Amino acid sequence: MERVPKLIKFPVDLVVRIEEYQKKNNIKSFSGAVYELIRKGLEK
Repeated sequence: MERVPKLIKFPVDLVVRIEEYQKKNNIKSFSGAVYELIRKGLEK
């Protein structure tokens, strides 16, 4: 899969929630957690 770099600034409270999700689900990277959350959101 081709990847396109994008710069995005997250609100601090959202970063905290994503990091909690990352740890809870044993996801190796912050980006991986963001990808998973976006995919889940888009499926709904």
